[in-house]
Amino acid sequence: MITPSTQAKFTEIIDHYDDIYVIVSPPRCSSTAFARVFWEQPSVRYYCHEPFEGMYFMGQNLNNVIDNMRTPLDLLDIKSYSPGDIGNDLVIKEMPYQVGQNFPLLTSLTRKPVIFLTRDPRQNIASRMAKKKEVGDNPLFPLVETGWKLIADQIEHCKEYQIPYIIVDAKDFRNQPIPIFKQICERLDLPFNEGMLSWNARPDVDIDNLDGDHHHLYQEVLSSTGLFADKDTIPALDSFPTENGYRHHVRQSLRIYEQLQASSARVRTSAENSRQRYQERIYPGD
Repeated sequence: MITPSTQAKFTEIIDHYDDIYVIVSPPRCSSTAFARVFWEQPSVRYYCHEPFEGMYFMGQNLNNVIDNMRTPLDLLDIKSYSPGDIGNDLVIKEMPYQVGQNFPLLTSLTRKPVIFLTRDPRQNIASRMAKKKEVGDNPLFPLVETGWKLIADQIEHCKEYQIPYIIVDAKDFRNQPIPIFKQICERLDLPFNEGMLSWNARPDVDIDNLDGDHHHLYQEVLSSTGLFADKDTIPALDSFPTENGYRHHVRQSLRIYEQLQASSARVRTSAENSRQRYQERIYPGD
């Protein structure tokens, strides 16, 4: 239960920024790279990286979330491309399992469509298992942290409460960034310029909220100068362990992913849009 005083603090956050954009993504779906594009958007001045992370991993409370949103990363001296005046917008990126039951609170902060990112779950789950192993952690992390069941529930919440949203697949925006980000910006009522898709490497920027524990997750994107094409192979389903229901969970997550891929809310590639226009001409009224 959110107290009136806590709600008032979130209202102050809404009033402080011109607009707030919310990105929700399962882990290892190139979400930080996606957000990095928005760092170069002229209207965006601030970035808040996973403000609910401390609640999930460290037992913090909503006051810590409020502090994170009040003191986001100032992008003014980080931007590589921003012609003209710099705005006062805030971009928030979050994980489904970290925000958890506070998802309605997160969506209440924005007047823009919520952006849900996806990636083939065989890829994103295998990638997170590999990253866990890289630092000596148990690769069989809690299944809730894959984010798939939660993101499906959160999209249903948006449908139920008529909260606008879009779905963007990592492979699409990494392999076809220009047409995909053009459409995204159009839906968000933001200007688009190809200059947003390249930037200066900034490995010195610190966005880790856990005293360095997650530093290794962001070094590649912070050291990058643009988006990488997604050429990663898709692991076979039987490559996942059966232990703790992992393989079954991946199979279920794949079904969710396929449903989201078919959603009318998904931003589609140029080829898919062309195919749809062709079908509409051939089969009008269907």
